[in-house]
Amino acid sequence: MAASFGALYGCLGGFGGVFRASRGWLGGHISGVKHLVLIGRTESTLRETEGLIPANSATVSAFASSVTDEAGLKKIAETVGAWDILILNAAHISAPAPLVKAPLEEYWSDYETNVKSIIIAVQAFVPNAKAGAAVYAIAAGALVLPPKLTPYLSGYLTSKLAQLKVMEYLAAENPDLFVCSVHPGMVDTKIFRGSGASPDQLPMDTATLPAHFLVWLSQPKTKFLNGKLVWANWDVEELFAKAEEIQNSTMLTIGYEGWPFVPAA
Repeated sequence: MAASFGALYGCLGGFGGVFRASRGWLGGHISGVKHLVLIGRTESTLRETEGLIPANSATVSAFASSVTDEAGLKKIAETVGAWDILILNAAHISAPAPLVKAPLEEYWSDYETNVKSIIIAVQAFVPNAKAGAAVYAIAAGALVLPPKLTPYLSGYLTSKLAQLKVMEYLAAENPDLFVCSVHPGMVDTKIFRGSGASPDQLPMDTATLPAHFLVWLSQPKTKFLNGKLVWANWDVEELFAKAEEIQNSTMLTIGYEGWPFVPAA
């Protein structure tokens, strides 16, 4: 896809999850990419991830830093310079617990990683974005479900909901960027297991699905999804069929159900 050739990709965090779950994920992103930048908390995990990348594919730069380290990420952004695609993949899920009993420090860690790190990253990197650059944040599909169906996960899901709104603001305030939140599908990762879910209870997807979806998303003809939340396991032809409706409405964004209030015909 034309948008990926010669590009500089940056990926922040999450290397123990979807990113490292499949060589296909890596290969799908690296095809035609000139430079891949990895940013994660631990040096050892970065090196392991770097080892999964096919030889002779792309120049790889790895930086060890917490995604909530504002000074650290600003320094990395200065070193990296101009970029084409930024993938915000870091996530944290606290142990499932009732809201009134959840340990506050662990609960708030969800917000530190799932919201604060997004803000830190865009403040550090967006000033150096190339024309037409794209920012993708990995979302949580369960955030759209009623709380009665997802009890004891308020820390994780409300923080991912806030993350989604931050991305909507990023899109609205930066018309030169392509901004999209992507639910990767039902992939067996540490976050998935941390929610209490089990692969034998749900229809599962493979880790290559979000990889291929993000490559597909990097085409110019997907720009109608700017500022939207999309799921990697949706039918892309159906998305194209609804392109005009999606682009010109609040569809696939977070809002108040039933608003604007229109009298029944």
